[in-house]
Amino acid sequence: MIKKIFYSIVIIVIIFIVVGFLLPKDVHVERSIVIQRPASTVFALVNGYQTFNSWSPWAARDPSAVYSVSGPESGVGARLDWEGDPRLTGKGSQEIIESVPYNLVRVRLNFDQQGMAIAYYDITETESGTSVTWGFDTDVTEGQNLFGALMARYFGLLFDRWIGTDYEMGLANLKTLAESLPDVDFSDLDVEILNVEASDILFIESGSTQDPTDIADTLAAAYQEILTFMFDNGIEMAAQPMTITRAWDESGYSFDAAIPVVMQEVELTGKVQAGTSPSGKVVRVIHRGPYDQMRPTYEKLSAYMTANGLREGPVSWEQYISDPGDTDEENLVTHIYFLIEP
Repeated sequence: MIKKIFYSIVIIVIIFIVVGFLLPKDVHVERSIVIQRPASTVFALVNGYQTFNSWSPWAARDPSAVYSVSGPESGVGARLDWEGDPRLTGKGSQEIIESVPYNLVRVRLNFDQQGMAIAYYDITETESGTSVTWGFDTDVTEGQNLFGALMARYFGLLFDRWIGTDYEMGLANLKTLAESLPDVDFSDLDVEILNVEASDILFIESGSTQDPTDIADTLAAAYQEILTFMFDNGIEMAAQPMTITRAWDESGYSFDAAIPVVMQEVELTGKVQAGTSPSGKVVRVIHRGPYDQMRPTYEKLSAYMTANGLREGPVSWEQYISDPGDTDEENLVTHIYFLIEP
């Protein structure tokens, strides 16, 4: 009787081992959802970590977890490290290793002692909306000893249930967040995040209505006064003219008409003042075309910043790279800057 029990146990163990090593070592999990927003919005939300905890399925699970973001604002190299309750979120990091606007983001996952994996977001625009597939791939035997690799293959059978549920929750959160943002496609923006330094300027505090003609007339008069002052005092222009926005609301448009200069000590006259241009971390967009058609560019820039978790600072400005006197309206180039709130 004892021998039969022993042989039965041996047979069960052998079957367990043989079946275990016949199980796949590679685990794949994926879930999909359709979001009623442009692919550019969805891509921005998953291409960095500024808004990650706003839709992550794990953030609410472990409120005590500590997160740190490093690397660039978005794209390859953007990284999130976390450390929390070992029973809930544990310790690890994720870093973007591939970024293809506005179609794919691939991420390397490091779960510390629990192994490595690759996750990805496959983004496709369809007639019914933007389809997002969140996928996960890992070799469960990597870094394991013989017994650990055997057990890992069995645990791999449960990954779809474990991770799939989290991915479903995360995609639902992502959909809610994305659809709360402006329905504006900013995929055609020529945009960069830069650090700009202050430069010496001569400027005139100005204001007008929001009518483009009124703005143009007010700017022209202010620039003419500054240029006349520069000519009379032998001051050289250092860069193209700027308009620094102070306020844009129902009461009108308040701004500084400014020209960067090679400053020298002079006595200021009239409305002309001396100062420095705004500086710091900015988002810069290049607008091509007439000045009176910049509103859509501003709307796209605002949507871009919101989707990327960037807060608009107190100041924005335009710099007129092209000379309207010798450039066709359709070919005018204007740089638009928005200061980023720290």
